[in-house]
Amino acid sequence: MKANSSSRALLALSAAALGIPGLASLAPAAFAESPPERTTVSYAYTQYEEDDLDASKLAVGSRERYDIDVHQLGLITALSDRYGLSLNFARETMSGASPQAISTDVQGNPQVVMSGASIGDERLDVSSTLRRYNEDTTVGVTLGYSGEDDYTAFSGGVDGSLTFNDRLDTVSGGIAVSIDTVEPTQPTGFTRPESEDKDSLTVFAGYTRILTSVSQIQGSLSATRKSGYLSDPYKLEDERPDERLQLAASARYRHFIEVANAAAHVDYRIYGDDWGIMSHTLDLAWYQNINANLQLVPSFRYYTQGQADFYEPLTSINTTGERSSDFRLSPYGAVTAGIKAIAYGYDWKMSVGAERYVSDADFAIESVDRPNPALVEFTRISIGFEYSF
Repeated sequence: MKANSSSRALLALSAAALGIPGLASLAPAAFAESPPERTTVSYAYTQYEEDDLDASKLAVGSRERYDIDVHQLGLITALSDRYGLSLNFARETMSGASPQAISTDVQGNPQVVMSGASIGDERLDVSSTLRRYNEDTTVGVTLGYSGEDDYTAFSGGVDGSLTFNDRLDTVSGGIAVSIDTVEPTQPTGFTRPESEDKDSLTVFAGYTRILTSVSQIQGSLSATRKSGYLSDPYKLEDERPDERLQLAASARYRHFIEVANAAAHVDYRIYGDDWGIMSHTLDLAWYQNINANLQLVPSFRYYTQGQADFYEPLTSINTTGERSSDFRLSPYGAVTAGIKAIAYGYDWKMSVGAERYVSDADFAIESVDRPNPALVEFTRISIGFEYSF
């Protein structure tokens, strides 16, 4: 849906691990055992631009796809010697056209039915985390709100961590909930639900081990149960199950290579759900220290997924039952290449980065008989600044 696509875009931009607006701080991690010593304020701007749809793949509508601008503000501060507070605010504006259905031309080639290019929306996201620090443990409570023209979400969660074995080992975990309401707009010619609800519950656990003075590993597990209205009201003939169980496991390895004065980051994630989708993600990054004040970070990501059980390559008209031609439920693969520069000062940090994302059915591990023509490609540029005092 339009609301979901913008939410997912923002989540991708802010790297939220749980897929719940406002709960990025609940990702499994090794939390610090003391409040921040200094107050840090941050600002980030991200510009996300999808490539126009190829003219040969367009059945009707606009070729122009989404452009999204995101402004993010953050504050991290200590309230006392035991409590810390973080506040986050994001404003997202978007415009463009969205795929609505998959049809065929006279030769039988699949084509995309697009909306007009007049789709526009604005999204506001606010969240706050209060954390208590003890000698070897932390406990945090997070509350969040996300709202746009046709979508609202209230979220909350509790997380904690325990460090032991001379601070070499850390276990963490938590639970998060989100209560969402979608109220689709009703343009001429469409019949959509006036208002629908959906809920999600996520539980997660993580383990971090410091192996040596220059290496560290981390593993995490998460499970999410979604229920309610999970279909996309902005697509034609889209009927999805009203429940979804999502499971994910990830492993991360960090190693500082002294001879190169650089650190290698390797992440792997496997995901599966009861809709029949299974995916694999491999992330590689190289943090190269140029000098004491500058770092360059090239990165590469590979992603592949299978299709949902009810996915159909073509939009089924006048049929009943669960079905969807949404490209996000189709089998495909994607590669992302990026580069980021990070500059450091005594009390500030600045970063500038760019990424290029390309998706294709040929990139998938499994063979694909009929590729979805609505697969997206995009460019993302970001700049961020932090100041501590």
